Amino acid sequence: MKRTLLMAIVVLLAGTAWAGNVTVSFLDVGQGDAILIRSPEGKIALVDAGPSKDILDTLKGEGVDKIDVVIASHHHADHIGGMAEVIKKYEPKVFVDSGSSHTSTVYKKLLKAVDAAGCQLVQPKKDSERKIELGSVVLRLFPQPPEDEDNENNNSIGIRLEYKDFSVLLTGDSEEDERDWWLKNADDNLYRRVAVLKAAHHGSRNGTNAAWLKATRPKLVVISCGEGNHYGHPHKETLQLLKRQHVPEKRTDEDGTITIQSDGNTWKVKNEQDEDNKTSAIWRSPCQLAA
Repeated sequence: MKRTLLMAIVVLLAGTAWAGNVTVSFLDVGQGDAILIRSPEGKIALVDAGPSKDILDTLKGEGVDKIDVVIASHHHADHIGGMAEVIKKYEPKVFVDSGSSHTSTVYKKLLKAVDAAGCQLVQPKKDSERKIELGSVVLRLFPQPPEDEDNENNNSIGIRLEYKDFSVLLTGDSEEDERDWWLKNADDNLYRRVAVLKAAHHGSRNGTNAAWLKATRPKLVVISCGEGNHYGHPHKETLQLLKRQHVPEKRTDEDGTITIQSDGNTWKVKNEQDEDNKTSAIWRSPCQLAA
């Protein structure tokens, strides 16, 4: 496959404004991850694509008719199982991949789809961050740690979404070793004081710990997992930790698709399973809070 690496900043030209809000939807795809990002200018990114081609029906239900950027956080099937079909249908301009050597039949199928669609390939840098601009929304890719050949979870891409004072942190299935590497080697502006943190590895005990919560200081944690999954996600240790730290959580297995909308200052949460589809109270981004 021809691999064309972009420079440090990928700029996608702005389209029609969407009322000045960024929308981040943690899609209910069962036991897997899929995060849909829509910028105020109407640019769209999809981070992971769930375990199956059912993602196409989910995206249709969300009214998605085009996607500009697709990001594979890592190469496990519960994150890229439906990605080849997404690439075939939407033919995004940009495909972001970690560069991990971990492969599978599912991943090889994905690479063929990327090649056929003519996507530009972007990979995180090894020693500094890389930025992708979706209009006024910036996706900051963490520097990529040395490859972990024994544990693909630790090859996950780290992403900080920023829109004015609002931020969301997405780190795939990163486990403690990768997160510790980021804490020691990455600019702390990438992970500190985020509004929303996606719990890594579906709320597993190895996906979130006290050190990570202390560093990120989220106001809300979102957990993507499937109802009744046989892994027991989210693990009770994670839920107990969040309770001790007084950090509220939302879960796709209980709440369905979780959509967060922000004007860059305040933000609100809407759960698919909420009665009458009501929104939660309005939150204020961390940068607007007293230090």
